[in-house]
Amino acid sequence: MNRHLSRSFMFGFLCLLPLPAFSQQPSASLSRWATFSAPSLPTLDTPEMPHRSGPTVSVRELSIPVRAGNAYKKGLDRLANDDPAGSLVHFQKAISEFQGFYEAYFALGLAQLDLGHEEEAQHSLQKSIDESGGHYAQPFFAMSMALCGQRKYAEAEPIIRRALELAPGLHPGKLILAWVLFGLNHLDQAERIDREVLVQDPTLAPAHLLLSDIYNRRSDYSAALSELDAYLELKPYGALSGQVREVKKSLEQRLAKSTVIVEAARTEP
Repeated sequence: MNRHLSRSFMFGFLCLLPLPAFSQQPSASLSRWATFSAPSLPTLDTPEMPHRSGPTVSVRELSIPVRAGNAYKKGLDRLANDDPAGSLVHFQKAISEFQGFYEAYFALGLAQLDLGHEEEAQHSLQKSIDESGGHYAQPFFAMSMALCGQRKYAEAEPIIRRALELAPGLHPGKLILAWVLFGLNHLDQAERIDREVLVQDPTLAPAHLLLSDIYNRRSDYSAALSELDAYLELKPYGALSGQVREVKKSLEQRLAKSTVIVEAARTEP
C-alpha cells in the first residue's frame, strides 16, 4: 500500500465530523477537527451572557469571559475557512483571557498540527488535557492521531483507549484505535474493530482504506482491491480518490504478477 495513503487516510474521515452552524462546507483539512464538538459559544458583545431560548447555557459557558469567548469563536471561524495560521492569534488571545480554556488549547493544538508544528501542537494538546483534568476527550483523540502520524503506535494506544472511555460512541475514534492496532501489527484485532465500525456506520469510507492496508500486509491483493473499490464507490471524487486510484493500479499489477507466479509454479513438472 502506498505509504502516504496509509498515513493520510485519517484525514479523509475528518470531514465527516460534525460542523457547527457557522461552517457548512466540508473539508479534509486537519484543522477542520477543531470544530468537532466545540462549544457553541454565542457572539458576545456585552459583559452579560445573552439569554437564550434554545439549549440551556452550561455552567462551563457561563464561566468563560466575554473577550475569551469572542476570540475563541473567531479562531474557530478561521479554522472553518482553512486558515490555521490566522486562527493562532485568536486562540492565544482566548487563552490569555481565560487560563483554563482547555477547548482553546485543543483548537490551538490542531491549528499547529495543520501547520506542521508538531512539538508545539503536542504541548498545546497536553495543556488541554491537563486543564480539563483529563475529562475532555477531544485532545486525547488528536494526540493519538498525531502520534500515529509519527508511527509512535505504542505511545498512542493508551491515549486512544482513554479517549474512547470518554467518548465511546465516536465511530471515527474507534477507527483510530484500529489504525493503532494495525501499526502494532495486531492485524486480526484491527480488522475486527474496523468491521465493527463499518457495521455501525457503513458510510465511513476511510474504514475501507484501513481494511485495504490490512489485506495488503497479508498479501491478499484481491481483498485489498475490493476495499479500494468500496472506498471509491462512497467517495468517487473525494480528496484522496486520486491517490486511491493510483494505489489501485499498483495493486492490480502486483496481483497480476503474483497470479503469473502461482500459475507458473503449477505448471512446473
